[in-house]
Amino acid sequence: MQPGLDTKVSVPPELDDLFRHLAHELRQPLSGIESIAYYLDMVLGECEPEIQQQCDRLRRMVQQAHWILEDAALAMRLKDRSQPQTDFLSVFTKLGSELALHEERNLEIRCADQLPFALAPAAAAYRCCCHLLNFLRGVALAQDPMRVSLSTDGDSVSVRIEAVALADSDDLLRLLNPPQQSSGVQRFVDSCHGSFHASCEGGVLRVLLTFPAASE
Repeated sequence: MQPGLDTKVSVPPELDDLFRHLAHELRQPLSGIESIAYYLDMVLGECEPEIQQQCDRLRRMVQQAHWILEDAALAMRLKDRSQPQTDFLSVFTKLGSELALHEERNLEIRCADQLPFALAPAAAAYRCCCHLLNFLRGVALAQDPMRVSLSTDGDSVSVRIEAVALADSDDLLRLLNPPQQSSGVQRFVDSCHGSFHASCEGGVLRVLLTFPAASE
């Protein structure tokens, strides 16, 4: 990653304060719902399989709600244009190290030789990639290994992320591709004049992001 990269993305203080307040207020009841689901599963799950299924569904919905909040936070941080180029190999190397250290998760990275930097603000790109990996782990229930492939055709840089996902494919694609392209990921990629595509076939979730390549 570029020397001195600050992975924090700035937003106007008044908007940041407002969003933090709303997110805090929403996360409180979400955490309560998740705790109740765990309790009901523990007490009644073995006796009532249908209750266990509904508790699992509640927990998945809570994870989806948490991710939607993070997605909204990403959308708020699109105007930051400091460090306008991104070294995606360094981004995923850093994220992979953190996953291995803190969660013992396996992130496999394949990178083309001489991958150019992408024309994307570095801090926001880092946050976007972290956001997508959080989606795979927390919402898609991705199995190890999660795989990242970085490639280039000279004019663009492509980032492909994929993993076997246990969650319902329709739910996953609905979250990644909401109506009117309103997701934070889509808006970020659009702001960089790139493209975004998500698919799920045979239980494998694939996300492809493409950005213009920086000139030498």
